[in-house]
Amino acid sequence: METIQQHIAQVQQKVAQACQRAGRGVQEVTVMAASKTRTVPQIIEAVQAGIGDVGENYVQELLDKKGEVDEAGYTDICWHAIGHLQRNKVRYVVPICTMIHSLDSARLAREINKRAARIDKVQKVLLEINIAGEESKFGIAPEQAAELAEQVTALDHLQLRGLMTMPPYTDNPEDSRPQFQTLRRLADKLISSGLPAEAMSELSMGMSGDYEVAIEEGATIIRLGTALFGPHL
Repeated sequence: METIQQHIAQVQQKVAQACQRAGRGVQEVTVMAASKTRTVPQIIEAVQAGIGDVGENYVQELLDKKGEVDEAGYTDICWHAIGHLQRNKVRYVVPICTMIHSLDSARLAREINKRAARIDKVQKVLLEINIAGEESKFGIAPEQAAELAEQVTALDHLQLRGLMTMPPYTDNPEDSRPQFQTLRRLADKLISSGLPAEAMSELSMGMSGDYEVAIEEGATIIRLGTALFGPHL
């Protein structure tokens, strides 16, 4: 059975190849470990193999895992909140997260801003875009992005950094390409309408099954679980 270190080496090679195909530098892509359902020893093994960013879907797991990883001495990891975030959980997330990927309403934005202001922090956020309009998924429709972006950039303790999406599940990575292209075009459209370029500098898209396609279409953050950790035993 392959180790996490071997999985990460394979991912790094595929990232490099995808970047080469797209004419991009590997430094433009952050490989994030998506740690949902994974153990603390697995996370630590990934960190030891060079992973510097960890994303967690559930707030309680985020708190528990970060606490244990910190206790083990790995305190310089960038933690990301990548799942749906309820307003009553914001107070736990803001003090510990580098970035929140799932901002999907003005009310949530105001709550994050309020909590960040209390600790004198500027919280980096991404707008979650439901590209395919799936009822089972969170996120806003692409046509709502401009209005929410404007509301977010008006808040002193939020820093809008880009967009996030999760295409419908498919066995064929090419099926995700149009979704990724749509997100890239949406970011470009928001910039052309007057949003600062740095507010659209990140595209969080691509998971274990389709991250190479995502990189070819402009992903700057890929969220990988199985590709890094291997299948669940």
